[in-house]
Amino acid sequence: MNNIFRHNTNIKKSFYTLIVVLIAILFYRYTENMEISSFLPGIFKVMAPFIIGAITAYVLNSGMKGLEEKVLLRFKFFQKRKKWARTISLTISLMLLLGVILGIIGYIVPEIIQSAQSVIEWLGKINLDDVREQADKILTRYGIEITESTYNTIIGSIRKFIDNITDQLKYIPDMFSKVVAHVISFASSAINVIIGIMVAIYLLSDKEFFIERGKKTLYLFFNDNNAKVIIDTVKKINSAFNGFFLGKAIDSLIIGIIFYIGAVIMQFPYPSLCALVIGITNMIPYFGPFIGAVPVVVLIILTEPVKALWCTIFIVCLQQFDGIILGPKILGDSIGMKPLGVIFSIIVGGAVAGPLGMFFGVPIFAVVFTMFEDAVDKVYSKKKGIPLVKAETAKPSPEKKEKHEKIAQKDESDNKNNG
Repeated sequence: MNNIFRHNTNIKKSFYTLIVVLIAILFYRYTENMEISSFLPGIFKVMAPFIIGAITAYVLNSGMKGLEEKVLLRFKFFQKRKKWARTISLTISLMLLLGVILGIIGYIVPEIIQSAQSVIEWLGKINLDDVREQADKILTRYGIEITESTYNTIIGSIRKFIDNITDQLKYIPDMFSKVVAHVISFASSAINVIIGIMVAIYLLSDKEFFIERGKKTLYLFFNDNNAKVIIDTVKKINSAFNGFFLGKAIDSLIIGIIFYIGAVIMQFPYPSLCALVIGITNMIPYFGPFIGAVPVVVLIILTEPVKALWCTIFIVCLQQFDGIILGPKILGDSIGMKPLGVIFSIIVGGAVAGPLGMFFGVPIFAVVFTMFEDAVDKVYSKKKGIPLVKAETAKPSPEKKEKHEKIAQKDESDNKNNG
């Protein structure tokens, strides 16, 4: 059937047209008496287990792959029992994910809500007249004079700043409550969670089979060049998101945990809330550490000013450790973008979609930039008549390397015999 498609374009076009028409008829018949507002939630409800399964599989894949290839398959025992290696690595990855989710819901979320509420109560008790009185004493001691209008401006700015922080912090308990409520309602049916986990397990257990089937399906409906372009694009998207976003998430989680431990040891106020801010903002390259440090240091200045300097020093040391040691170890050159490209993607992403745009802007622009560079290279090589050569070639697997060596030895033997 595939050969018929390749050699007869008219049959191919007619087949595609027939499929599209049939799908359109079925879709129309199913939705003609149904409102969009009821149709989309219905589809989403039906697909919920598969959405849960697909997301779970994607999140687990990196950990499972690393554990399987870099740990278990190094032992001869598992090299002969690859199914066992896959099962064990998948089970460990799934248990770790469930443990993290339960830990976040059971401990971190209540701790953050309690910290936010404590900060709101503390800010409400601040008496700016007392602040002014203390400031007067300090300024008088050093012989500094400030006019009444300057005082009023400073006090007004402080009051406005406190009001803004209070308003923002008030959203935190509601936000976490709503997020948890949505997650629980989405997975309220135990069958959704069970089926979702089963889907993830089957997807990961036989992921090579599904990938191969997906490629064959693409080659069935598209010509070779278009199919290769689609496969290459999907690989780039996966590499950008998997390499950068998940890697950065692990990196930020480690930084958040280290900050929390250090904050507890040095007795900084509200360690959970500050660690959350540091960890989340660390997801943003370059700007993230500075964005996160400002509210944390200001909060400590307002509560325990003496510890603000130590907090600043600790954050600077932590970010240096992340930038020089931890980040490169986890991420490497995961996105292949120059610093200017990263900064551009953060600014544009933030302008378009706010904080989420700053998070997702880097991997999205990495894919776009890579595809643009490939297109430019192809056009340039075609125009100049220069063969297109990849800057880097993928490292062959041990099986492929062994196969190439056997072919080379055979060719060498044939040449000797012919000679």
